[in-house]
Amino acid sequence: KRIADMLRSERLRTYLTTDVVGVEVGGAVKNVIALAAGIAEGLELGVNARSAIVTRGCYEMRRLGHLLGGRQSTFTGLAGIGDTFGTCFGPSSRNRQTGERIGRGEGIDDILATSDQVSEGVPTARALVKLVKSKDHSFRIDLKYPIIFGVADILDGKRTPFEGFQNVMSDPLRMEMYELGDNWEATSREKASVTARETEQI
Repeated sequence: KRIADMLRSERLRTYLTTDVVGVEVGGAVKNVIALAAGIAEGLELGVNARSAIVTRGCYEMRRLGHLLGGRQSTFTGLAGIGDTFGTCFGPSSRNRQTGERIGRGEGIDDILATSDQVSEGVPTARALVKLVKSKDHSFRIDLKYPIIFGVADILDGKRTPFEGFQNVMSDPLRMEMYELGDNWEATSREKASVTARETEQI
């Protein structure tokens, strides 16, 4: 609080939080979402497509944050969607610019070699895939994090930018959002247990 008071001024507004994990997750994932938004812009997919990608990316941020112990309220605040919007739509965003160049067909090695700025989303996308694989042991995690996994695949040359977006568009039909409350994991386990018992009875 003392540091926040020192930084506050007529031009800078500060807020307090104790959710360190949530802030860290938001700060990492938003750079990967910005790469995806930039790729969509480079492919000239339009504003609606970019908005959809950013929205779905924020859901992946929430899911990962919940998995790691972050609070859901953090991801709807400035450290979550607030920072994400600035990074995805700001004209001077390094990650968005890098994504745009990827979408236009430039190779990531050439982009990094000719850029005098750091695009944190590039190493972060690969690191997040490893983190998700080590922490989320549920079925088909690639369907739960299609944007994070898709950006990593594009960076590694496993998919072209257009193929990456085709993969997102071919996602199975499902509910748009699932509530990720404090008892979400326990509820999911309970439902699975009930289903198993009912199946045995049948």
